Amino acid sequence: MTLKERYKRFKAWQINPYDWSFDENERHHCENCGHDFTGNFCPHCSQKAGLKKISWKNVLQSIGELWGMGNRSMLYSLWQLIWRPGYFISDYINGKRQVSFPPMKMLIVMGIISILIDNWFGINKTKEVASSSSLIDQFFAWLKSSPGWGWLIMTCFFIIPTWCLFRYAPRNTKHTLPQGFFITVFMAIQVLIVDILADSFGDFFYILIPLCYFYAYRQLFGYGFWGNFWRVIITLVSGFLLAALALTIAELITTPKSYTEELKAIIELIFFSVVPILVGMYISKITFKRREKKEAQNLDISVNDKTDNKT
Repeated sequence: MTLKERYKRFKAWQINPYDWSFDENERHHCENCGHDFTGNFCPHCSQKAGLKKISWKNVLQSIGELWGMGNRSMLYSLWQLIWRPGYFISDYINGKRQVSFPPMKMLIVMGIISILIDNWFGINKTKEVASSSSLIDQFFAWLKSSPGWGWLIMTCFFIIPTWCLFRYAPRNTKHTLPQGFFITVFMAIQVLIVDILADSFGDFFYILIPLCYFYAYRQLFGYGFWGNFWRVIITLVSGFLLAALALTIAELITTPKSYTEELKAIIELIFFSVVPILVGMYISKITFKRREKKEAQNLDISVNDKTDNKT
C-alpha cells in the first residue's frame, strides 16, 4: 500500500470511523440465547452478531477494556479527539452521543490531571503580586500559577466569537449556542492536553493551541484553508480581548480609581473585539448567500439536464 493510499484510508477513517451498516436479509443465530435475528445485535440478550472463535485480537481487546481503553472510554475519546477532532465534535453535537465519553466528566478529569502535573513540576510556586497591582495583572499572575484552570476559563470566551464567525459555515450551519458550549468543552480538553505537554516538555508546546483550533474547526465547519485561517485568528484574538474586557469591567466595579482611563480601556476593548466579529459575521453571511444561490443554480441545471435526457 502506497503512502497516498494510506492517507486516503486515514481520511476515510477520519470522516466515518463507525460502521453501523448491516444486511437486513442476513440472519444470525445467537450463541448466547439461541434466538435467530437480523441486525448487528441480538434483540433478546444484546450479544453482538457475527462473533467468531476467540483470537489474539479478542485477547488484546479484553486487556484494553480492563484498563479503560474500550469503545466510549475516556482514552478512546481522547484518541478520537486528537486524530479527528472536528469530525468527532460534529458527531457528538449532531446526536451521536454513544461515540464519546461524557465530555463534562472528561473535562473535569483532564483539569484535575493538569493541576496535579502543575503541582508535580512546581509551577504553582509563583511570584507574589503586590496588592496595588491591577486585577488584570493579578489574573495573569494566577494564569501562570494555574495554567490548567486559566486556559479552561479562557476558552469560555471563545463561545460567542465561534458562534458568530462560523454560524454560516458549510458544515454545522447555524449551530446553536448550547452546541457551541459543547464545542468549547471539547476544545478546552484539547487545550488541557497541550498544557500537560507544555508542563512536561516545555512552553514551546503552547504554539499547538492555535494549530488545534485551526485543525479542529476546519474539520468541524468545512471552510477552506484561508477562510478557516482568518476566522480562527479573529476568534482567538477576540476571545482574549473579551476576557480582558471582563477583567477591566470587574476592576472598575471593585476598585474604582480612574474612571476616565478605565472607560477608555473598555471602549477600546469593545471596539477591537466586537467590530472584527461583526465584520467577519457579515462577510460569512454574504458568502453563505452566494453559496446557497450557486447550489440552487447547480440544482436547477441538473434538473433541467435530467428533463432534457428524458425527452
